[in-house]
Amino acid sequence: MKKLTLLIRKYISYAKFLANNNTTNFERFKSWMYTYIAYKSNESKFNPTYLPKYDQGQIIFVDFGCGIKHEFSYPHYAIVLNTQDRKKNDLLTVLPLTSKKSKHSALKEWEYEIAYPIKNLLVDKVINDFNIFETKYIKLRNEIIELTKSAPEIDNDEFARQYSKLIESGVNEIYSANKDILEFSDKMSKGSIVEVNQIKTISKSRIIFPIKKSHPLYDIKIHPNDLNIIRYKLIHHLVTDSFKIDIPQ
Repeated sequence: MKKLTLLIRKYISYAKFLANNNTTNFERFKSWMYTYIAYKSNESKFNPTYLPKYDQGQIIFVDFGCGIKHEFSYPHYAIVLNTQDRKKNDLLTVLPLTSKKSKHSALKEWEYEIAYPIKNLLVDKVINDFNIFETKYIKLRNEIIELTKSAPEIDNDEFARQYSKLIESGVNEIYSANKDILEFSDKMSKGSIVEVNQIKTISKSRIIFPIKKSHPLYDIKIHPNDLNIIRYKLIHHLVTDSFKIDIPQ
């Protein structure tokens, strides 16, 4: 009991220190403690077979928790590295992704900037998945048809105003349905960086999304050329540098 009391005191002391010195880190730490307790409480109930299989190169959103020093911490996007995932596997090896910042103007040997922009991958996904004939777009589609039919009876300015309003409504609907990946797209608009020395094996319970195939982010993968270069860097940086390996083109 004394050890538990001491532990609680240390936790309170550290939490107060964070609250007084770094509000952002305090809120993250507090949130993580709630999340960690939830993870541990549900540990025996977690069943990975309810999750879809994840392919190598696929992008997922993961809670890495509270790290030490330069470890990736808290929620981050990541690239799946497993060559063959199975639904019953409860572990996944990933490489965290971060948005390009000013410090990345000169990359370290363990860093790599994704060549085919992730922003483009995400926008392509939204465009390819959009279908105006879906049930949820029936009202919008019918309103556009009715407006077009009534075009001869209203002046050009009024038609333009109503048409713009309908298009804006459609854009908002698309954004609402794809909020996660469009926000991710904005975050990665300046570029995306991976650090191969940050490779991690995680429990699938840490995956925030996608946890269903219907999620907008599911099945978004980095370009095969980018994946090949990441493989090369992983081998060269973490496995061996004793012999020449031809870098993929």
